Order: sequence, then C-alpha cells, then structure tokens
Amino acid sequence: MKLTSTSSVNNLRISLVLLYGLGLTVVSGTFDPQVICTLLANGTKINDPRACNAWIVCVDGEPIGGTCGTDLFYDRESEECVPSSNITCISSNPCAAVQNGFVADPYSCSDYYYCLNGNGTHGQCNSGMNYNPGTEDCIRNFTCTQTMLPDSYCNILPDGVFIKDPTSCNGYQMCWQGVVINGTCPDTFYFSAANGECEYPQNVTCAITEEPLIAKSGECSSAGQFVSDGSTCNGYYYCQQLDNGEMELVHGECASAYFFSAADGGACVPRSQIHCDYDRCAGLGETNIQLANESDDDCTGYAICQSGVSIGSGLCPSDEYFDELTQRCTTQLISYPACALSAASSTSTPQGEQQTVTMINDDTSSDTSATIS
Repeated sequence: MKLTSTSSVNNLRISLVLLYGLGLTVVSGTFDPQVICTLLANGTKINDPRACNAWIVCVDGEPIGGTCGTDLFYDRESEECVPSSNITCISSNPCAAVQNGFVADPYSCSDYYYCLNGNGTHGQCNSGMNYNPGTEDCIRNFTCTQTMLPDSYCNILPDGVFIKDPTSCNGYQMCWQGVVINGTCPDTFYFSAANGECEYPQNVTCAITEEPLIAKSGECSSAGQFVSDGSTCNGYYYCQQLDNGEMELVHGECASAYFFSAADGGACVPRSQIHCDYDRCAGLGETNIQLANESDDDCTGYAICQSGVSIGSGLCPSDEYFDELTQRCTTQLISYPACALSAASSTSTPQGEQQTVTMINDDTSSDTSATIS
C-alpha cells in the first residue's frame, strides 16, 4: 500500500476527513507524572514522553514541568534541551515531532497517523502488512522497526537512575542501554523512593503486604535449610516452616565477596571458588565500576559491573589471565573454580575459609545458621 503517491495521498486524505468526522483521535499513553514522581528520588529530572520538547522535575513527590525553546527537544541523558535534529523523539503523541505528514503509530507496527497541523488521525495497514516509516508505505512482512514504547522507563529516565518498584517494598528498577533492569535491596532492607537507595525498614514507609513465597514440592527437604534462589549467584532462600506445615522461602543475599553454595545445607563461600552460570556481577559495582571473572572462559576475560549487573565484557591480552581479587590482568596463571572451564569447575571451599548465613526466625527469636568449611 503506497501512501506517498499523489492519488493515494488524496484518497487517504478523503478517508481521514471522514475519520475526523467520526471523532477518532490520537491514542494516549499510560504515563502519569503524579504516579512516577512518587517512585523517584527528590530532584530527579525526567523526559515527558507526551511531547518531544518537555521535561519534568520531581520535587517532594510532585511533578513540575517545563518545555524547551523553539526547535529544541529534551534529551533525557544530558538532561538538557538540544537541537531537534540531534534527538530521535519517541512520544505517545505521534505528531509531536512531525506536524504534517505520515508517521508511525508509536504503539503498533501496522498502524500509522496522518498529521495535519499537529493533529493526528489514525490509519491501519491491511492484514499482514506493517508500516514502513522510511518510505511511508504499508509493506507485507516488513520487519517492525519499533524497539521501545514511549512509556518505557528507558525513554523516560536517564540511564542508571533508580526508580522504586511499586509492587515491592524492597524492589527497584533502572534503565541501562535500552534495557530495564530489576533489582532488590539486600536482606531485610527496603528501597526508599525519596532517597533512591536501600534503607532500614523503619526509615521507609511501605504499605505493601507481600504474600509469603511458598516452596514447591522438593524445594525444601527440611525446615532450617538454605537453598539457592535459582536466579542469582549470591541469593538464597531460608526454608521456614509455617503453622500449616508449608515451607516459606525467605530470601537473603550473601555479602559482596561471597556467593551461595547449596552444598552441605547451604552457605556463603568466597565468590572466586564458586562456578555460577548467573550474572557474576552480583554484589559488585555498587559505588564504582568493578570487574568480575566470567564463567567457563579459562579465566581470560572479565565482566564489567555496575550496580550488581553486567554492562559489558572484556578480554585480557594474549597469555594473560584476569584476577577478580586484584581487579587486573596478570601473567600469573589464574585457575579459580569461578572461571575455570566446566570440566575443571569445582564448588568446594578452600580449607579454613568460611562464612555463616544467618536468618532470624521470627517465631522463636533465635538464630538459624548454616556454615561450610
């Protein structure tokens, strides 16, 4: 379906006039600044996805908006107004960047809008076709070029800015290179939206009542056992028996220098001694960039860590090895179980090194510990 030929455009405009008469309008997004500012630290500046030239500052949980000057768009990364030609605007208002002409529907691969003086009217390609914004055509089996919705955190927040998870007392999220990353505060800490960091529960107001996580059959063989959380290198669950006989899984995390080992009832052991197929950046890069050994690479490479997640990777020069403990490449042979090839991997702990995992049992006010040595 060609939209740019004279006859097609004229026919389409006739159809659009009829659509205007039916009252069809631009679809709005789900962005609500009143809500999002309650989840962000005081003073955070964000992009307003309802326009290309608008921004919002969250002050004491309330949104205060502003706009850029003529021919300027807001850049969420630099937090500045820049020439519109320097920014690819992704807005819930499809006519925010193009006042007149055909544009893609920001929420659909097969839909489009015709903008006239900044007002948009919706159109849709035939079944099996997607809209090509480059040629302004509807093309069969055209690969959709949309990679981000206007209301995505990665279109709103600067990279690395934490936002509270509204469904959890201890959860938070952030955007990094177009990907939303989920995180949780360690142990019993809660995430403070106002300060953008993990704090003691008594310092954070959280009205969320979380249902206990019940162990599936076979997950906990006995009360007091520690088991892996199945998603992180440093996370574990403590098996706590409820009054009804079910086992509740209470989550915990090892300290930054340790990973969890399920051997012998469970314990936290030096991270260099554990082979783990999850993100090995867990516990690293909280205050500055740190590096971690990679699994199964014969200790020749490393992951680049920020805020507990991998944001990149690198390799040491030829004939050198990476040492996570010293944070550098070295000609000395490194053969930690953490990075050794799978055939040589081991989850044993060096003699004499140990750390105790402790979980408070609320019912008995006693400590339950597991130690590996």
